[in-house]
Amino acid sequence: MKKLLILMFVAVIMPLTALGQTKQINEILDKYEKRKGVESIIISPSLLQIASTTDVDASTKDLLSKITEMRILNIKSGAVESGIPIRLSIRKELDGLIGTDMFKRIVMVKDGDEILEMYITNTTQGVLLFLTTNPGEFSVISIFGNIDKTVVNAAMSGAIKVK
Repeated sequence: MKKLLILMFVAVIMPLTALGQTKQINEILDKYEKRKGVESIIISPSLLQIASTTDVDASTKDLLSKITEMRILNIKSGAVESGIPIRLSIRKELDGLIGTDMFKRIVMVKDGDEILEMYITNTTQGVLLFLTTNPGEFSVISIFGNIDKTVVNAAMSGAIKVK
């Protein structure tokens, strides 16, 4: 009986945790997207749904059905607010969130001055987060939805592209 109660508790709490992670990332992105020197792209669920009905193969349709939203922020190195570079402010906030047990880093690539980091939430209904740092800019790419092995593999192989 005790095990059943614990399982029921976990089954109820896990989706709430995933919603919390998504909400926290969105709050950070919302905070910075309208600032001068910040470029923002949001790919809505509606556009993803339309894309999945076009002439694409079954694996692409499956991948698109798992992604609920994509958001991209690009902060130029010269973007400053109150004397503080915006890229440092957003990075500090994201590091605070990533530093919790909710995320784990799955890839880090350093190539010269450029660093690419890939984080994933500990639940499948969550976020795949990319942070790219180089001398000219800082970029955040967040993919929300059912982040399973196929989504991670697609992201790592370059099958998910934003043009």
